[in-house]
Amino acid sequence: MLGPNCYGYINALDGVALWPDQHGCKPENFGSAIVSQSGNVGLNLTLQQRNLNLAYLVTVGNQAVAGVEDCLEVFINDSRVTSIGLFIEAIVDPIRFARLAHYAAQRNLRIVALQTGRSEAGALIAASHTASLAGRRSAYEALFARCGVAMVDSPAELIETLKLLNQGGALTSNKLVSLSCSGGEASLVADLSEQTMLRFEPFSDEQHRRISATLTELVTVGNPFDYHTFMWGDRVATAKTFTEVMNGPQAATLLILDTPPRDDQPSDSWTVAAQSLGDAAAKTNQRGVVIATLPECVTADVREAARSANLCVLQGLQESLAALDAAAWLGANSPGELPAAVVAPHKTKLIDEASAKQLLSRNGVAVPNGARCRRDDLITTADKIGYPVTLKGLGLAHKSEAGAVAVGINDSRGLIAASEKMPKAIDEFLVEQTVTEIVAEVLVSVRRDAPVGWLVTLGAGGVFTELWRDTVCLLAPASNVEISLALQRLRIAPLLNGFRGKPSADTNALVELIQKVISTALNDDLVEIELNPVLVTPKSAIAVDALMIADQT
Repeated sequence: MLGPNCYGYINALDGVALWPDQHGCKPENFGSAIVSQSGNVGLNLTLQQRNLNLAYLVTVGNQAVAGVEDCLEVFINDSRVTSIGLFIEAIVDPIRFARLAHYAAQRNLRIVALQTGRSEAGALIAASHTASLAGRRSAYEALFARCGVAMVDSPAELIETLKLLNQGGALTSNKLVSLSCSGGEASLVADLSEQTMLRFEPFSDEQHRRISATLTELVTVGNPFDYHTFMWGDRVATAKTFTEVMNGPQAATLLILDTPPRDDQPSDSWTVAAQSLGDAAAKTNQRGVVIATLPECVTADVREAARSANLCVLQGLQESLAALDAAAWLGANSPGELPAAVVAPHKTKLIDEASAKQLLSRNGVAVPNGARCRRDDLITTADKIGYPVTLKGLGLAHKSEAGAVAVGINDSRGLIAASEKMPKAIDEFLVEQTVTEIVAEVLVSVRRDAPVGWLVTLGAGGVFTELWRDTVCLLAPASNVEISLALQRLRIAPLLNGFRGKPSADTNALVELIQKVISTALNDDLVEIELNPVLVTPKSAIAVDALMIADQT
């Protein structure tokens, strides 16, 4: 049973529909299966004019009985389904979803997701609309990355990605070649690809020579490649150049081609360009993709020429490049280890920093040598630890904002002065040895993010964490390799690696610390651990600040 608050479903493969309104589906022998939590968005997807073979459209609404996972299981077991699309607000059962993603990958079926409710306003709308708990963007990005599911940002990107997957599957690499008869189009391709994983690498010297031999000296060979219009309408000459272009290591070759849309403007020469790409693709056994810069600028004859040559036609340059980016990501990523299950707590309590560090230390996490004490015992405690020391007021979640942290105190006079500047309500302190030779400050956080999983957040740490917003997220459990790769995606990675001749950080110690923090969170009835910062030195990684929240359920 679907719903409530849904439109029903359409099965275009078998000619079956339980649908209360008009729709745009037509009979299909194969194609994409889409499940949508929004009935109207699902309807809109059936009305697309982008030539997507749509096999199934199922709307699930509030998922009171059947949900996204049930639909996935049906789609995966139908051999006529060639790709799967999701328009969703939330996943009800992430563990089952992850298992189904594994199953789909085994059958060489790729999944693409458009998840709404990722912004604060979107989450409020999603919650009021279908009563789904819309998770935050970072949590779902981590879940989908773990499951080998590509994410897109618009219905147009979803459709174009599914079209690409239906005709050739995921890309074998992120290396592409772009062909156009305009320098402006070539520049657009380069500019719009800058924030993607797509790479338009220069031709090798040998291939550059072979391509140049098919052209006049007025044409400059590059990638993206403006091949000009000197041979426009000449199928043999154009195919000869395209063949040399496609005889390379790229995963696909793109032809940027917008055609006159009216019947009184023949597009024969534009059709020749598509046919030439098809000829070259057949000779080289390479993948060819025709892209219209504007989505409406594709005519029926160009579509037919492309279809006859087994070329994929994508519409809209920006959404087409997003589709290629998603297909390249899918080609490079497969589902990983199942995420750890998580239950939302009903009642929580804050653990003070000294107790939190004792628990962390018992679990092998390096913390500074320190002790808790009253005001009257500050000097005695600091003398035992040894200067320089750091002084912190206990009982506060955010000590820096409250003026309850003093670092690098060198003597008893400075210690007393620092304590007197702190809020008078503080009656207990933590005195710790100050860490020196710091290479970088790193944020390490592990928290329950029900229903998605245990979200691990790594980033630039310290008092400017919120300002820099330099973070990456992954789900627990995570391998050492996953954690190391995540750290290298941070903007502070050059600091960790040794910036401008400075010492590099002990990243092995940092990865080991992160693993122990994950283990502590998962095994000690905790809701959240936030270490900000972890101070990484050339020989160690030490958690100098700890926020810990426990489950009292």
